[in-house]
Amino acid sequence: MLFAVFAAGIHWGTFAAGGSDSYCYVHQAHAWATGQLRAVDPLALEAPWPDAPLTFAPAGHIPSPIVRGAAAPICPAGLSLAMVPFVWVGRAGESRLPFVVVPLFGVLLVWSTYVLGARFARRVGLASALLLACSPAFLFQLMQPMSDVPAAALWVFAAAIASGGKRRSPLLAGLASSAAIVVRPNLLPMGVVLGLFLLLRPERLWRDRGRDAAMFAAASLPGCLLVAIVQTMFYGSPLRSGYGTLSTLFAAGHIVPNALRYVTWMWQSHGFVWVLALAAPFLLPGWLTTLSLSLVIVNVACYLPYAVFNDWWYLRFLLPAIAILLVLATAVVDAVLHLWRKPLWLARGPAREGLGTSHKGLSYRCGVIVFAIVICVFFIREARARSVFDLQRFEARYERAGLYVDSHLPPDALVVTSWESGSVRYYGHRNTMVWDALDPTWLDRAIAYVRMRGYEPYLLFERWEEPAFRQRFAGSAIAKLDWPPAAEIAGQVRIYRPDDRERYVQGISVPTEYAR
Repeated sequence: MLFAVFAAGIHWGTFAAGGSDSYCYVHQAHAWATGQLRAVDPLALEAPWPDAPLTFAPAGHIPSPIVRGAAAPICPAGLSLAMVPFVWVGRAGESRLPFVVVPLFGVLLVWSTYVLGARFARRVGLASALLLACSPAFLFQLMQPMSDVPAAALWVFAAAIASGGKRRSPLLAGLASSAAIVVRPNLLPMGVVLGLFLLLRPERLWRDRGRDAAMFAAASLPGCLLVAIVQTMFYGSPLRSGYGTLSTLFAAGHIVPNALRYVTWMWQSHGFVWVLALAAPFLLPGWLTTLSLSLVIVNVACYLPYAVFNDWWYLRFLLPAIAILLVLATAVVDAVLHLWRKPLWLARGPAREGLGTSHKGLSYRCGVIVFAIVICVFFIREARARSVFDLQRFEARYERAGLYVDSHLPPDALVVTSWESGSVRYYGHRNTMVWDALDPTWLDRAIAYVRMRGYEPYLLFERWEEPAFRQRFAGSAIAKLDWPPAAEIAGQVRIYRPDDRERYVQGISVPTEYAR
């Protein structure tokens, strides 16, 4: 199963640094690997229009509040740091090795789910790991270079290890929590839950509880310190992040809309199975159920007041909770089957009763696996319907457009773009200017300015961006985009040369190159 998870992540993975998050993580990994964390862009320092540094900060970045003219990543450092050894091994600028990190964490998450489920019974561990491996939310994030799977893997691993009885379990759980905090700092409260569990675990002596809790806290501390150092280095304060201030990200008014969305998305993508976990306190009372539900509640509570989104795949925020809910749901099913293990129809008599009980015991042990397989069929169908296995094809446009820029545009090209501002830099090795951060009255003057600075301007859009570009710069002739593009890539991305407009108006043919 673990090999299948890794193989799926490799086979269907996007392997593209394209969107805001994916470019942020991959580019930051290269920055850590080379030590170029705060490179200054002279244009960001000298351009005359308002908020010029913002226009030269590519997708997934903001103008650095510390170093003028530099851009700072908005995403946490954890996943990028995990990618650094793969950057070093890959050497080449666009090596695909860093993209292997998320599938590896996917393997860890599925294995950790098995270990946590096995605290109830091995069959529960196997069935819950199988369910998670087929979960639409898990598979959607397994295919992309984002931090959701790594964060979930580390927190579920920490929970699985902390719930064990070995002497070094608190140390290992603390180290896992430390890494998880670096990957996703806002989930630190889950570490508090684990620490309290170790301190209050009922079957241990107080002396052992205190030692375990102290060991866990000490092992978790390096991650907290590293986050504080990185955030101070990038944003000027350990309490500030690239996503903005707490007041802009969190609000009480978000709680109800987010709750409705999360419940709806879970029901639509995962059916009823996760609801079964609500019966765990009644059928499976004990410290393991209490720990698991506490982690779920804290994970959900961290995101209920968070910004409201409208796409189902923002269930990614709850991936640790989803893994734990599947464990609890599977354990509930196993408990129900256990209650039914003595059939009423068995004939009386010692010999026949013993045979029947043995047969029924085998059936109920297999029943939870059969249940998981049936649910997995539904999960895979939902994943296909939600285009999980088409992500590679959808995201391929970033690499194709970037490589086209690299091979066809002159070295002094400056690309005016937005959605693909990260991929153009990563694959195309050209500077970019983000048009939707540019003052609406400055398009013509900005193009004239970059020409004066020795750059040849190009416009690059995904087709859906063009109407917004026309609307934003309605007073500019260039914004009409009323001449043929110089190139069209995969039918999705268009590149315009502003100088072509004048030739086209004069009746001179402007050919379009079509690239796949």
